[in-house]
This record gives sequence, structure tokens and C-alpha cells, in this order.
Amino acid sequence: MKDPTIPPGPASPESLPPSAHTGLSVLLWTATVGYVGLLLLSPPSWLPGEPLWAIQPETIDEILNESLNFFFILPFLNILGFSYLPAPMVNPAAQAFFNLAEAWIFMFLPLMLMDKRSRHLPKMMVWGLAMFLTNVFLMPYMALRLKQEVPEPQTMVSKGLLARLFGALGLTVGNLAIVWFCLNRPELGDVASRVIYLGQQITHDRVTLAFTVDIALFWIFQIWLMGAIIPIGQRVRTLRLVPFWGLAIWLLA
Repeated sequence: MKDPTIPPGPASPESLPPSAHTGLSVLLWTATVGYVGLLLLSPPSWLPGEPLWAIQPETIDEILNESLNFFFILPFLNILGFSYLPAPMVNPAAQAFFNLAEAWIFMFLPLMLMDKRSRHLPKMMVWGLAMFLTNVFLMPYMALRLKQEVPEPQTMVSKGLLARLFGALGLTVGNLAIVWFCLNRPELGDVASRVIYLGQQITHDRVTLAFTVDIALFWIFQIWLMGAIIPIGQRVRTLRLVPFWGLAIWLLA
């Protein structure tokens, strides 16, 4: 049995002094402004692709088509013979990338709900906005979290059915995204050509670039929140360092 007075760990922002929390909060708010200003509003001369104020119809179609194939539900319904609404044709690399990001933020809900420090924050609202609108909401959420009282360290973590269901579904969609990326529509080329295509999208398409930034932030916040929740000394604590699959396996464990 671990000593309950042990802090969450030296690598966790939770163990930093209050003055450092203030500085980190300012950094997160600054990053939020930078995200909105650069990724969403900056002109094409600054970053590739269109800003929100000059978005083109083809970009809207791209976002809509990827969203209609959310979690690959519609494509699989079509495979099963339900063709009332045909699934839009989207490059498998782009569709897989989109759904991997969506599966990752999907699994953040039980993680956020288990976090005692944010118990007074509107977790469901923030998660819903991040899941269905834009992931920019996670940065101000984490900034506001730093202003909350630090709870007593936990000696164990209790995960219920919700966590396991979200972990199972997120893991299924994430693994399916990898298979989709590699094997769907073989006429479009091998894995190497799809990696090249995705790289080109990141450097030429604002939407894909934003998802890339989001995925990097998911990894940072996964490490942060899991490090705050899982007591130091538990072997499963190392799962926080494994992007996506670490969170999924921990939710299921």
C-alpha cells in the first residue's frame, strides 16, 4: 500500500508550486489565442489552406464528408446493405486520420470525469464542444483546471462501466482506423503512398494541419491527466506515455 501523502510525481504539473501553475495557465491561454489566431483565422500567406473567414466550398465538403463517415458507421452500414445514405468517398488516409483523432478525444470523457481537481468545471460541455466542434476548448479547460484546488492524492483509481465502454469503443475505432489507412481502397496505392499523401495534406490543408496539432495536444493532456489520476508507483502509470493506446488500455484494465 502506498503512502497517500505521496504527490502525483515530479514529472506532473500537479507537483509544481502555485506560482508555476499561474505561469503554466498563462501559457495555455496564450496557446489558445495562438491556435485560434494561426490555425483558424490567419491568412493563407501565413499557413496553408483557408482560414474560417475565407473557407471554400470544397473544404466544407471535405469536413462534411469526413464527419458523415464518423467512426466508420456509415461505410459499414453500406457494406451491410443499408444504402439509403451512401457513404461519401474520402481518401482512406484522411478518413483514418480524422477518426483516430475523434476516437482519442472520445476517450477523454471518462478520463476527465475521474479527475477530481476539475470536479467544479463543466466537463461534459467542454468535452462535447471538443468532440463535435473544435478541440481548441481543451487548452482553456486545462488552464482553468490549474486554478482549482489540488485534491488529496488518490491511493487507487476506481473505473466503472463507462470507462470500459469508452475504452473498448475508442480502441476498436482506433485500430480500425489503422486498418482503414493501410487496406481500404487498394487502388489508391500502398501504405507508403498514403503516408506521402497525408504528409502533403498536413503541409497544404489547414484542416489536416489542425488535426495534427490536436493529436499532439491530446498526447500532452493524456500524459498530464493520467499522471494526475494514477498514483505514483503503480505500474499502469507508464501507460500515460503511450499515445492513444495507453489511454485505451488503461480505461479497459
